[in-house]
Amino acid sequence: MSQITFSENHESSLIAFDEGQALASLQDPRAEALKWVYSLGAFPSNHVVIVGLGSGFHVSALADLDADVRITVVDSRSALVPVFRSQFPELTDRVNILIAENTQDLLKSDLYGDIVKDRAYVLSFRECWGTQMNLFSDFFAHLTGRAPEAVKYHFQEFEINMKALYFKNDQLLSIKDILPVVEASSISEEKKQIFRTLGELVT
Repeated sequence: MSQITFSENHESSLIAFDEGQALASLQDPRAEALKWVYSLGAFPSNHVVIVGLGSGFHVSALADLDADVRITVVDSRSALVPVFRSQFPELTDRVNILIAENTQDLLKSDLYGDIVKDRAYVLSFRECWGTQMNLFSDFFAHLTGRAPEAVKYHFQEFEINMKALYFKNDQLLSIKDILPVVEASSISEEKKQIFRTLGELVT
């Protein structure tokens, strides 16, 4: 469990620290957040999922950018939540926060199914990951369908043997990794052609 502490900056805003590592810019967290938000471009979905709560300035900036977007934040550090709610009370009804201590917690949550149903846009704000870099990288891989367990979840209706993908467990999967598994499966030629077309599109 990370040791979470907080300190006021020169603007009297609370900055969160994870084991002494700042989870936002100490000098200007709002400018850092705005820079990140403006780098995102248009959202392809009205449901945005952010991996990492941190000090919350990036969440606030994203909420300001689009008043209609639904925001969900995934983090593992419950101590961040009360301070975020206190510092950004206007976001109480707009931002849903899921605390997952491990990947299994994430996979068992209702959020995981909602992301598939809503075709949510999954984002990462690595500046707030702190000591959770490995866990949050794993969260991101699962939420974007680029981990073996996630591929298995999305493709369960095809009954494809995904065992070969587990040898690539240290990297984010792409359609290029999945295509050989699909080709070796017993699904129809018509469905295989869909995957081949996707593979050509990302060449």
